[in-house]
Amino acid sequence: MEIIYKTNYNLENAKAFLFGLKNLSTYENEISLEDLKKYKDKKIFLAIDKNMFNKDLSYLEKILSKIDNYNIEGILFYDLAVLSISKRLNIKTPLIWSQNFLVTNYKTCNYYEKENVKGAVLSSEITISEIEEICKNTNFDIFVNIFGFQPMAFSKRHLLTNYFEYINEENENTNHYMKERGKSYRVEEGRCGTKFYSNEILNGIKYINRLKNSGVKYVIMDSNTIDEDTFKKVSNIYEKALSDLSDEKLLKYEDEISKLLPNSSTLFLDKKTIYKVKKK
Repeated sequence: MEIIYKTNYNLENAKAFLFGLKNLSTYENEISLEDLKKYKDKKIFLAIDKNMFNKDLSYLEKILSKIDNYNIEGILFYDLAVLSISKRLNIKTPLIWSQNFLVTNYKTCNYYEKENVKGAVLSSEITISEIEEICKNTNFDIFVNIFGFQPMAFSKRHLLTNYFEYINEENENTNHYMKERGKSYRVEEGRCGTKFYSNEILNGIKYINRLKNSGVKYVIMDSNTIDEDTFKKVSNIYEKALSDLSDEKLLKYEDEISKLLPNSSTLFLDKKTIYKVKKK
């Protein structure tokens, strides 16, 4: 199992990075194909995860027609236009299914395997047991988010811009939060729309052993809004954990991270999502 870092921070010992592809991604750490040269000794994964409109398709096809010329480990895709065009162009770079709120079961993984997709980034809203079940029943390369603030919702609308226009005020703050049931959820607006993030930082380090034993190939660490010094300390702890997977040590590492980031938790890894219909 290997760690992929979703970050712009300079992590000299990191072996793999995940970036959003410029103009085709909702990620905060975008990169152009040309800038990949700076990471020639690293494994690079690219996310093409924005909703595609008709006006985007010619540019998307132009980019995908070049993608095999670069040493890219995989393309994380959201919109099925990426899959469709890649098949038509016979793209050799592996495709990774990454529709965060939908990647929740092995049967759909197995369907996409028949479409020549090579892997999947599992939803951040399923439990460790559900992850193990998926791994047991698919041949996919499985990616799991293991650390960082997790996206809880996304809208292609520019909700912050619309809100400040509605109240006729200037948007002078860089940080925005939505209050719900006494908790604050960070809201970020980018070129492609608006993201809502978890109020706690996912820290799944105590489950690394189970993830590795179940066959998970990659775990993803996201540095978004976490300062560089703290993230580097956390990444060093995770790297140590991979070389010592005893339960005792993993709990010790979890405690170390909790002291650095008191608002961290396992989120949904040990808590099932329960949907209830309100009675009238």
